[in-house]
Amino acid sequence: MSPAPQLFRIHADKKASQQVREVDFATLGLMERNDIQEWIAANPNILGDDLLVVTKEFSGFDRTDERLDLLAVDSLGNLVIIELKRDDTGSDVHWQAIKYASYLSHAAPADIVGMLVDYDPKISSEEEAQEELLRHTGDLGSLNRSQRIILASHRFAPEVTSAVLWLNEQTGKGLITCIQLTPYQDTESNALYLQANTIIPIPGDEAYRIQMSGQGGFGLAAAAPRASDTVKVNDAIRRAVDMADEQLPEEYVTNHAHRQGRVGWWHLWYSDEPWEERRVCYRICLRRRSRARSVLDEAALDQVHGEWVAAT
Repeated sequence: MSPAPQLFRIHADKKASQQVREVDFATLGLMERNDIQEWIAANPNILGDDLLVVTKEFSGFDRTDERLDLLAVDSLGNLVIIELKRDDTGSDVHWQAIKYASYLSHAAPADIVGMLVDYDPKISSEEEAQEELLRHTGDLGSLNRSQRIILASHRFAPEVTSAVLWLNEQTGKGLITCIQLTPYQDTESNALYLQANTIIPIPGDEAYRIQMSGQGGFGLAAAAPRASDTVKVNDAIRRAVDMADEQLPEEYVTNHAHRQGRVGWWHLWYSDEPWEERRVCYRICLRRRSRARSVLDEAALDQVHGEWVAAT
């Protein structure tokens, strides 16, 4: 069985299928900046994440003329550095993106607001930019708590994937995501298709397992997460991180969280010896209370926070 993704055009009337051939962006005359970057800027869902693009081709650094491709904010307020390559990443695209993440690690919320004002022609003031960011994240205070990196390309050099896997394992933070963008062209109609696959982190098998509902599992029959579920999970994570920042000793590091649907994960590191960089992972789980309603009420939220603080 071939591990490579395939694409077929279905002729329903003829009960037939036709394989659509994979092509290179370069063969089609498509460019990173003028084509791929514009597609993603217009529709960041191509990258499989809930992103708000705040600027592109940004070069406003004080001691270097380097220019990043796209900068976005995810739904938790993290900055997301997006680096694009056309048909091959080369051997050091990860290092390039890491540099940009370091340059932006101390960017203030006001800086991000200013970027969005300059970038989006529909936004004419800082107040409108703040409102847009608030709609996306739910909390302007969460802006740039941490940074993430997305690398997107048709093909990835092994030097890149090996380094990314090692970095993610060492930090335990899922710092870098690799998205494979595969172009296809239908030879009959010349229609162009783009398939996006996350190759790092490697998807797990949790979504295919059935668990006991009393042990935190939703089972395969559970309904798809609603947008309101995601908002509640995001809010629970933010409140937990805020509580930790106020109550935990300085030797704890609490700057990373992520979520998927009704489940959110919050990571805690101990920064001093002898447990330096050891991680504890806590989970917020939005459980179904009835067939008609899936909510996390204030009492349950406070209980989760109490468990977390006590556990740390």
